[in-house]
Amino acid sequence: MKLTTEQIDQLFTFTKKHFVEHYDVQVELVDHLANAIEDQWKKNPNILFEDALQTEFKKFGVFGFAGLVEQKQAALLKHYWQLIKNELINYFSIPKVILTVALFYMFFQLFSRSSQWLIANDDILLIGIILITLAVFIYQNIKLKTYKKWLIHSTAMYLYSLPIMLQVYFRFGFTISIQNPSFLQIVFKATSCTLYVLFLIILYFKIIPLLKKEIIQTEKKYQSI
Repeated sequence: MKLTTEQIDQLFTFTKKHFVEHYDVQVELVDHLANAIEDQWKKNPNILFEDALQTEFKKFGVFGFAGLVEQKQAALLKHYWQLIKNELINYFSIPKVILTVALFYMFFQLFSRSSQWLIANDDILLIGIILITLAVFIYQNIKLKTYKKWLIHSTAMYLYSLPIMLQVYFRFGFTISIQNPSFLQIVFKATSCTLYVLFLIILYFKIIPLLKKEIIQTEKKYQSI
């Protein structure tokens, strides 16, 4: 026995009902459930479709499909964090280390010789940086908007939001409001800003192009389904 088109549609509705939002994960789950139900029918053709579906769904445990979705999201994030880590390490090897040293020296000089104007307008500068980063995030989000929601698209949105999250939560060394900072404070601030700028370079010039490419490939893969 094979599932009908109507039953396949019911499986898609079932996955949506159980909080699976991403179409690529829905397809994978529907394929798994369909094969499992058909295997049940091979052993007992009299099993009702709904009963067979519930039997398979119970195998996913108390949290249903949520565990599978979280596992896939975690695997994707781990993959991209590893890419970011590898790229960041590359900036401490020749010849990219030159850029790293230049950035550090520039920030070191900035924090060593902070003018009264910079100190007085520290919060304004920080807000300006956040607004620019937010504008870039919105722009990237609009460019990546697709008809269907993909798991990798959600991963991309998380990575795009990181610059804002880092600025708001950590202030990430941008504050220069301390007058006559110690040498260690200057080194910390310069190091924080250097790492942050390197992260932005990697994110916008390495990771985002890769994400866009993989989103396009995902759309092509599932466009006929």
